[in-house]
Amino acid sequence: MIEMSEVAQATHSSPDGHIPQLRFPGFSGVWRENRLGNIARIFDGTHQTPKYVENGIPFYSVEHITANQFDDTKYISEEVFERENMRVKLEREDILMTRIGNIGMAKYIDWNVNASFYVSLALIKKNESFNSKFLSQLIHSPNFQRQLWKRTIHVAFPQKINLGEIGKCESILPTKPEQQKIAAFLTTVDNKIEQLSKKQELLGEYKKGLMQQIFSQAIRFKADDGSDFPDWEEKRLEDVAEIVGGGTPPTAVEKYWNGNIQWFTPTEIKSKYIVNSKRTITQVGLDTSSAKLLPKGTLLFSSRATVGEVGIAVQECTTNQGFQSFIVNKNNDSEFLYNWIIKNKKEFIRRASGSTFLEIGKSEIKKIKLHIPALPEQTKIANFLSSVDNKIEQVGKQLDESKQFKKALLQQMFV
Repeated sequence: MIEMSEVAQATHSSPDGHIPQLRFPGFSGVWRENRLGNIARIFDGTHQTPKYVENGIPFYSVEHITANQFDDTKYISEEVFERENMRVKLEREDILMTRIGNIGMAKYIDWNVNASFYVSLALIKKNESFNSKFLSQLIHSPNFQRQLWKRTIHVAFPQKINLGEIGKCESILPTKPEQQKIAAFLTTVDNKIEQLSKKQELLGEYKKGLMQQIFSQAIRFKADDGSDFPDWEEKRLEDVAEIVGGGTPPTAVEKYWNGNIQWFTPTEIKSKYIVNSKRTITQVGLDTSSAKLLPKGTLLFSSRATVGEVGIAVQECTTNQGFQSFIVNKNNDSEFLYNWIIKNKKEFIRRASGSTFLEIGKSEIKKIKLHIPALPEQTKIANFLSSVDNKIEQVGKQLDESKQFKKALLQQMFV
């Protein structure tokens, strides 16, 4: 990671607020203020959803900007494209910014583009008044994001910002050489983030491929002495784990809450290991509800609304009724079953039912069959997959650190 101290020096604030907190050596003076509409031309895309064709001209929308992915697109005909180009043409060094839904995400076009775009995007045309790479970074700065937020129509669904309001946002710019210096550095940081994101994605795909081969028994592990493990056996989930539901103490009774017992909801299952809950309950709350105290190592499995999210409890805990948790018995490995559930998530969803939201009950879960090896092979498989998880987690931490570093730069390098 590039350290901030290596690339910029601290400066004192100016009374008019037009000097950033961090600045590259060799630059001085205040940044000049102007409305974006005075220095750039701003357009929107086509207002009507076009008729898509199997092959043709790429057609961009909000999803391409938010995912930073422009290879997988829908296509429009050459005829429609030429008609749109008469109004506005998307070119290299232009900026596309989301203006409907997830507002304020900007993408600098650094390739020779031949595409059209939807009304949900705003096009900020390249201009000699500014460095486009710099401006795309400035759009993500806290000050510019606040201006967009204030000018957004929040009562609309989805929320949106009009082109004229985008143009009223103040853009505070340094000289072109300083713009170029900042843009070049932040582009390097973005490249690092993109590399880590790609590495995380590839590791995830690698693990999926491994699990496919392991659980289909295309890959088999051997005992420490080199001998083969026994054949896998078919069992039901109720044979390998006790299935336990959850519960919620009455929320209006104060003495049931803010105790020392962890109490999870499905939205909190976002990682492999589940540590602390947002809310806790007391022993009295536990005793007076259908919640059950689950031992360390229990698989917390979301069974309602979002079916199939799973994590491993690192300490005793309870859950609400949106779970059917798995207390794995002593003859089986909880981390092995954790990975099996991830691999077979679609089977749980397939068996779920409900008109308002999907839910899978205890009786249905217990009937699900699985092929499972003996405990020693389960442990070998679990340890191997955990080593891959550790690599994914390490890359994830590096990615989070890089994003936080970029966030700090945007806060301090822009006015």
